[in-house]
Amino acid sequence: MRKNSKQILLFFVLVTALICSVQFAIDYSYRKRVTNKFTNMLTHKTDAEIMIFGSSVAYHQFDPSVIDSVTGMTTFNMGWPGMFFVQYNGLIKEYLSYEKKCKCIVIACDFDNLGRNKLITRPDLFWAYLGNNNVYNSLKELEYWKAFRARYMPGYKLTLLNKAFYTDLMLAAHKTDSFRGYEPMPAQWEQSDTIKPFDARYDESVYDEFKTTLQEITGKGIKVVLIIPPVYREGYALIRNGEMIKGKYKSLTAKNIYYLDYTSLSLCETKGNFHNFTHLNYAGASLFSDTFAHDLVKIVHE
Repeated sequence: MRKNSKQILLFFVLVTALICSVQFAIDYSYRKRVTNKFTNMLTHKTDAEIMIFGSSVAYHQFDPSVIDSVTGMTTFNMGWPGMFFVQYNGLIKEYLSYEKKCKCIVIACDFDNLGRNKLITRPDLFWAYLGNNNVYNSLKELEYWKAFRARYMPGYKLTLLNKAFYTDLMLAAHKTDSFRGYEPMPAQWEQSDTIKPFDARYDESVYDEFKTTLQEITGKGIKVVLIIPPVYREGYALIRNGEMIKGKYKSLTAKNIYYLDYTSLSLCETKGNFHNFTHLNYAGASLFSDTFAHDLVKIVHE
């Protein structure tokens, strides 16, 4: 009986070791082979004088080439659709751990930014980096048990790796990111749904966490610029708590923390500048990036 118990235990140890080895090999291969702006940051290859964080309103609306040409400083766009503060907070913290060049961090504060997602956005981009505490802590705030099991339970993460993960791993495309993280929206208006008045998401605990991160940034001597990006006038009118959320951001202004509201720009009156209510198209983003860059020059050299 004792011999059988030892054999069973040995079997489970061997199986666990095999699963851990497979999981380690997949993670290692992903980190070595796959190149995107997140892997570059998490391997400490991205460092610009102006770093931009946020969701799709950052990703689609801040053109680094335009900002570079006006400010004379290097710019990189770390925005990603559906990725709000709770998740990209880990990226900011990781960046702060190694940066050498940064003069300014720009945060695109869309109206859901201070809400709390129920799900991790594009988890396949981050599973291979769960050993990084900044990544892990941001993901577990959204889906605690999934992130916990994926990090500590042998084999569990293998059940979460989806087609996108394996496609990236197998193709391992090393593309030149000529737009430096930026992805312009098409020119045509594509607002297919009728949007009714709504309250944007807001969570006081996220606001407190946001405030703490701003203090960490400025503690390193880096300036922070909080941006309320352009919204098409008819779309902004539908956000019932828009002014309240703006007030929350504005209240954070302090030494080296600046607040810029672009919802009243003249370009917000013209539908031809937008792809939908909340996202500028390529032409609109170029106009906005130029306006923002000239405002940023004044802040950086203040």
